[in-house]
Amino acid sequence: MKKVSKKTKFLAVVLGSLMISSSAFAVDLTIDNSAVKRATAGQFSTDSDKVKAKDIFDLERSFFSAGYLGQTSRAINGGGNGTATAAGLDNGVQGAFGVALPGGMYLGFAAAYNLQDTANYTADKDGNINNGNKWTVNSTGNFILAFRINEMVALHYNLKIGNPNMANPTVTYKIDHTVNKTSQTDYKTYTHNAYWNHEIAAAIKFGEHKLTVPISVDIYANNVKTKGKQNNVDVNYAEYGNNQGLEDYVKLNLNPEFFLSLPMGPMTGINMGVKFGVGLNNNVGRNGKDLTTEYKATQKALRMNVGAWASFPMEWSLANDQVSLAMEPQINLDFNVNNFGKMEQSIAGAAQTVTDYGRDYLNINPYVELPIGTLWRPVEWYELRFGTALLLGADITINQSKDASGKTDKNTTYETMSGIAGFFGMGFIVGEDFNIDLFAEVGTLSFINMNFGGQLTYRFN
Repeated sequence: MKKVSKKTKFLAVVLGSLMISSSAFAVDLTIDNSAVKRATAGQFSTDSDKVKAKDIFDLERSFFSAGYLGQTSRAINGGGNGTATAAGLDNGVQGAFGVALPGGMYLGFAAAYNLQDTANYTADKDGNINNGNKWTVNSTGNFILAFRINEMVALHYNLKIGNPNMANPTVTYKIDHTVNKTSQTDYKTYTHNAYWNHEIAAAIKFGEHKLTVPISVDIYANNVKTKGKQNNVDVNYAEYGNNQGLEDYVKLNLNPEFFLSLPMGPMTGINMGVKFGVGLNNNVGRNGKDLTTEYKATQKALRMNVGAWASFPMEWSLANDQVSLAMEPQINLDFNVNNFGKMEQSIAGAAQTVTDYGRDYLNINPYVELPIGTLWRPVEWYELRFGTALLLGADITINQSKDASGKTDKNTTYETMSGIAGFFGMGFIVGEDFNIDLFAEVGTLSFINMNFGGQLTYRFN
């Protein structure tokens, strides 16, 4: 029987069903959701989940993999091991391939995509349009290209596209068209509530140790733009969001992580990482010209997050290697800071009186989690897996609002949280070349809120 995997997949599974708060780990679509479920109990792992800088070292053979991911509801998925991951797929598909190259090089590509686009467009015989939803995009995607240069150095580029408010999903991109011939109105409204993450990562392997340094840029868009004619008047203006956590902003992230191979009894090593991000809130309020007035509003507000995490993977082999048991306790501490609300605005060229002098927002998230999984392989071609994940954490928020004299009103909230999730699945192994995997995941052990999927992987040469 194959030993329990030493790869660190557990946290990605745990937060797949559980979130500490509605804003903790927004967006991001996990590639190879089925492989993540397999790794919960330390089973064999498909090759597609290794298409990333830190894991491509383990790939030797060329492969092709494809899968389907579904849900019985719009469950919220979180993140894992210091990464920001995403909402679950609803009828999503994924695929990957890898090519072994001469000289120890390896090239891999993987993608997951969830297509959810709609339209609802109504025009009368005179050309008036009252219901003009020409296109609504709710699709999310994750695309990654990884390249192993040699046995010590690897790189990847990762693009994620999604919705920043997965706790209360709205549209990612929408075009509405309104036409009224009588009032000489013909304008379009463009709604953006989207997120793009561009990440470049480098990984270095020395012996059994690994250092990975990902650098990424987050681009969040939260605005509604209007352009055209309203009552025969040219309009061209935008309304930018100024809601806590949902502003228009750009953010730079640095999230290094290190795996220290340190076998001690059942423990195989220590994973540890830090998270640091700094961004700028921008494009706030109303800007541009509406029916009667020219608006201009600006806000340069700093946002920052820091955090640290560590996990301790452990594994046991029992019953003459027919049963495997794995667990990985993890501790996490995150801080998020945002100062916003002080907006400089002019209307028709005249500066306006400031009514909101700014806010300072601090959010603290300490939490611990314990995923436990087991695998039973009664015969070489079949295995059954199941596991559970426990989470205990707190959400502490301090929100200070300022007045004209600089004095502040402080509001503090504190909430403790706990959760449990269940995972089960089965795998069919045909030699060393072909794997078929089925899995299911339930949040808070409820079949009403279940993720499920299937995947096949074929290895060649």
